[in-house]
Amino acid sequence: MAGWWGPSGWQTENRAFNFKSDGVWHYCMRCTDENQDEFYGQESLRKAVYQEITVPVKIVLTDKVADEEGNAADGMPVILVTLTFVEHEGRTKLIMCSRFASVEGLQQVMGMGIVRMCLAILPPRRPAG
Repeated sequence: MAGWWGPSGWQTENRAFNFKSDGVWHYCMRCTDENQDEFYGQESLRKAVYQEITVPVKIVLTDKVADEEGNAADGMPVILVTLTFVEHEGRTKLIMCSRFASVEGLQQVMGMGIVRMCLAILPPRRPAG
């Protein structure tokens, strides 16, 4: 997953990767793109726990900020992430849904600049049709 996980301009390094139900993925995302201003050089250590893996259609995991040893950080929200893979015009389309237990948890993550960062690196949406 390190090869495609994370936004453009960020590299993902696996610290531990056990791809099975209840398996743990400890990883670090690092901004390597100098054009991303204040994000350049930042690291985000994370711990994911796989809740469900249904090959080849779905992966469900919880994701949380972690420390260097992979311990979940206190006071940070847990994100429930569902990745769904669907066939679309002969290719695979990835649909990612992130859910928070509370509005406060979502606001906490938004306050860290994640929305601004994603909007800065995502290609513009094209109208349907």
